[in-house]
Amino acid sequence: MNGKQTIGAALGGSLVQALGSDCATASVLAAHFEAGIHSLARGVSLDGLNAAAIDRAARDFAQRGWIIADDAGWRRTQAELPAGLTAFLAGAAAMRASILSEAQAEAVVTLPIAPSAIARVLPAEGPIHASLVKTDEAIEKIANTALRSLTIMSPFVNREGIDLAMKLFQGTAASQRILITRRTGSTKRYLDQMLSEIVARGVTVLDYCLEADEGYETFHAKVVIADGDVAYVGSANMTLYARHSMELGIIVKGKSARAVAALVRAVEKISRPVIPR
Repeated sequence: MNGKQTIGAALGGSLVQALGSDCATASVLAAHFEAGIHSLARGVSLDGLNAAAIDRAARDFAQRGWIIADDAGWRRTQAELPAGLTAFLAGAAAMRASILSEAQAEAVVTLPIAPSAIARVLPAEGPIHASLVKTDEAIEKIANTALRSLTIMSPFVNREGIDLAMKLFQGTAASQRILITRRTGSTKRYLDQMLSEIVARGVTVLDYCLEADEGYETFHAKVVIADGDVAYVGSANMTLYARHSMELGIIVKGKSARAVAALVRAVEKISRPVIPR
């Protein structure tokens, strides 16, 4: 007996539930430390993996007492890593990928205010409708996972929508916080009223409504994206009111989210910063 902690049902279930899609990244992180390396600099990418995902896995390991954060990044503690941790996490990642192979995206919905015709007939479609995620819950979950960057794209906002966006920005650990909108019509009025407060909270506001040869160039997409690896893409603006329309979107991860991130970065480059006067 070497005294190492073993991965029983309780610990295994806790790891899978807490790490989720980061199981593969956590396996690489475990292998790094199991190889006898006692530290890892913050922001370093292991095996080409997203640095933010590594940070999330490291935070989980730190909560379990296996590593600790310092000024440089992460370092081992005296606690032993559980025996077989790397292999267990790799197996969990493979099993999760197999289970999710038929569902690469989650459906996200906002239903019209009750009572609505769609809410009345939807249960007749069977239990699959229960997998629909509420839009506000989905975007809050995405915001809470962000460690480095959180970008919200919404062509239209109202005061209540800006309040919601600020709540998402305030609740995130990400240092880079960006709101992209189009500064026209009623959106301009609400934005200008709250701009000083928004900027004071560390949020960069960008205007993607540019003059073009014929009219203007702008956008209609609605996106909430965290760290470039998980995103909501759909129809819901940051405009809260008693909705009579259904809003529908999806949550994408991995390769699809990185494609969305590339588009969002391009938008950030061409948009005009909105500065308080």
